[in-house]
Amino acid sequence: MYKTSIAARLTCLVAGAFLSLGTGGFATAETRIPVATVNGETIWFAEVMDQAERLPDQFRQMPLENYFEQLVVEMVDARLAANAARVAAFDKKDEIAAAMQAAANRVLAEKWISAAVTAEITEDSVKKAYDKFVADTASREKVTASHILVETEADAKAIINQLEDGADFADLAKEKSTGPSGPKGGSLGSFGRGQMVPAFENAAFALADGAISKTPVQTQFGWHVIKVDSKIIEPAPSLEQMRNKLLQTLSTQAVGRILEELRVKQDIKIRSFKDVRADAIKAQKTGTQ
Repeated sequence: MYKTSIAARLTCLVAGAFLSLGTGGFATAETRIPVATVNGETIWFAEVMDQAERLPDQFRQMPLENYFEQLVVEMVDARLAANAARVAAFDKKDEIAAAMQAAANRVLAEKWISAAVTAEITEDSVKKAYDKFVADTASREKVTASHILVETEADAKAIINQLEDGADFADLAKEKSTGPSGPKGGSLGSFGRGQMVPAFENAAFALADGAISKTPVQTQFGWHVIKVDSKIIEPAPSLEQMRNKLLQTLSTQAVGRILEELRVKQDIKIRSFKDVRADAIKAQKTGTQ
């Protein structure tokens, strides 16, 4: 679960660094602009930007000026409370020291992997990813199709025979189809890959323009006779239109690869949840937790 969480978080942070959404491109480690002081200790603009990147999406989608001052006030309050906690030696308590170490590990992990991913994602890698997308015409293929849905394979075969003898597809759909598209002559409109159940999709995309399935196609809804009215490949969006999505995809892939490479080189032992829960229940009962 930790791996999935940090991978998702790092992907958002890395992509955000590239896209500079809502920050005006100022969120860099080199930004040494003071925004406040707490007893002479400076809070820097870069620190505020780091916190802004961790806000929920509904805040990050708003202009920075809408929440910047409130964010700074909250950081000042947090600094004051932390200083008070140190005076009270809270940072010496075992459970708090462990939580602080965990937070430090998280920040180090995010910053290190973010830098590694940023170094990998170049303009050339973005261009190669775009060229690969353009070459994959299957992802942009769309079919306009109609079907006749019946309950049995025998009924579907009988309809295919009628069509081969010259019957009109739309008329048969209106007469015999049990699907909601029947009254419209069986028309399903246009759809891309992933929008229909697999068996139906595979059969439809395998047919040529104007072709009718020679054998019935079975799905959980019944038996289909499919007619492809037309097939098109939609034009690919421009590189600039795709850039944000490509950066997100490349970031996700890079984070996954880096984390996997780290894990391969280490001696990691993870206990099952069942065993951990058993120990937790035992500790609770004995009061040794």
